[in-house]
Amino acid sequence: MSLIRELRIIKDHWYFRTVKRTRPWAIHTECIHKDNVWKAVQKYVKSGRKDIWYVVTPENFDFVKTEAGVDISQNEWKKKILKRYKWLKDNGQEVQLHVHLRIKMNLYTGEEMKKDVDKKVAGGLRWLKKNGFDPTSIVFGWWSYNNYAISVAKKHGLHISQRLDNYFIHDYDVIGLV
Repeated sequence: MSLIRELRIIKDHWYFRTVKRTRPWAIHTECIHKDNVWKAVQKYVKSGRKDIWYVVTPENFDFVKTEAGVDISQNEWKKKILKRYKWLKDNGQEVQLHVHLRIKMNLYTGEEMKKDVDKKVAGGLRWLKKNGFDPTSIVFGWWSYNNYAISVAKKHGLHISQRLDNYFIHDYDVIGLV
């Protein structure tokens, strides 16, 4: 291993332990519709933590259904997540936008990609605002985005949260924390 690589690893460990742990955590919220996750989330929030919950919206229903499993209708899912997101906000948590595009952005090009990015970012933002939230930040799922997605986020005035901005976990990870 090269000296430069070793120094980079040491720096990353220092950054993780001293900087990221002192900031609010960024919680990628994808399974809050599951009752066992929801119970753990409530207990976690009631412990006094104040974090940033990057939430998926109905624009990402297909992703959630495929990756997390949904055993209720899309309308029931929408009502359930909205009620839970409002609870988070009412309990002092920050609610921001989380959008999943594709796993490998380099396989996702052309007009199809542009329409999908526009739909997911603008639609998610519109849904959150319509329901009383004021998102100013976005995190892309799997940290997968391209220059076009960046331009769409900026067009909507959204700060793009980067991997090193905050320590991040998923909502289902709080099960092991409480």
